[in-house]
Amino acid sequence: MIPILTLAFLAAGCYKEIRIPTEDKDPVLVMNAQMDNLEETHVVNLSRSLLSKVEPFPGARVSVYVNGTLTAEAMEMVEEYAWNRTAYAFKATFKPGDEVRIEATKDAFNASATVRVPPAVAVASVDTSSVRMTYLDDTSDYLQLKVRFKDLPGDSWYGVDHRVSDLWEYLDEEGNVIPEYTAVSNSFGSIETGYDPVISEGSGKTSGSDFAALLSVENTYNCFSDSPIAGKECTLRVMAYPWNVYLNDFRYGLLVPEAMQDDPDPWSILVKLPVRVRRECFFRLRSLDFTQYHYLKALNNLETFGTEMNFLVEPTTLPCNVEGGLGFVGIETITEFPYARFEREYEPMDTIYY
Repeated sequence: MIPILTLAFLAAGCYKEIRIPTEDKDPVLVMNAQMDNLEETHVVNLSRSLLSKVEPFPGARVSVYVNGTLTAEAMEMVEEYAWNRTAYAFKATFKPGDEVRIEATKDAFNASATVRVPPAVAVASVDTSSVRMTYLDDTSDYLQLKVRFKDLPGDSWYGVDHRVSDLWEYLDEEGNVIPEYTAVSNSFGSIETGYDPVISEGSGKTSGSDFAALLSVENTYNCFSDSPIAGKECTLRVMAYPWNVYLNDFRYGLLVPEAMQDDPDPWSILVKLPVRVRRECFFRLRSLDFTQYHYLKALNNLETFGTEMNFLVEPTTLPCNVEGGLGFVGIETITEFPYARFEREYEPMDTIYY
């Protein structure tokens, strides 16, 4: 045993010196964008990456080609907090099968990305029911969605989420809607996919007391491959939580109707008015190409096993589809449909809950 320990000690004492550069050299253009077929306005973020930092990249020309035809020139956005990138916005509509190419140029920098819009998914039916779920001693009321669809031909990749749209109607003393104060807010609500074996790709929760679920990787982006359902019809089981606990955005002036944008204190007006909030919830089945699926999975691993708490974690490689630079540009095709509607009215000064 002693010779073996001696050899191990001697091996541990041998090392190779690795010199890590500390000077900024050869800056690289970074392009990132996540787009879909439902939005008309899209945003491309550009940065200049150095060894020690990432900087905004203003003044670039960003051209968008759809099927080889110049479709839009993105305009640089003015942002109060740009942080480490510059945003460029453009308007365009994408349909399945389109080939989209985005080119960014400035001085010696020239980067581009080409993406093909994936096919749409046809949803056959949706059933909803109220359920009460208990997991790790936490009990919550959910709306269960059973979504049936047929797998697309060939290898396919998907994702799910849900969107919440709130229509805010402020009322006068007679109960009539004040049109200029009407506004709409959109957000993404909480969704539970861990109980579905297809979405969780076999590593999800199986029961409220399943200790193994504590050690599983949370599927943050709810994306999955069609490996277990290839060529078949599938029913997904998703738990949605369509009720936000506290809806203060418009009532307290954090987000104000367009007619009140110049008002220095919109809260003093809105809090004194009755308000009716109409909520519509949309389930979204997303069709992805393999590169974007791989990118979201890698990003999920990076966020789950980050180096902040564990310096022994192995490096995560993020896919890059930008030529002449770094970054990722993705377009997904979304099939969206409403699954629930709610309406509540609140008196002046009421705290707004759902």
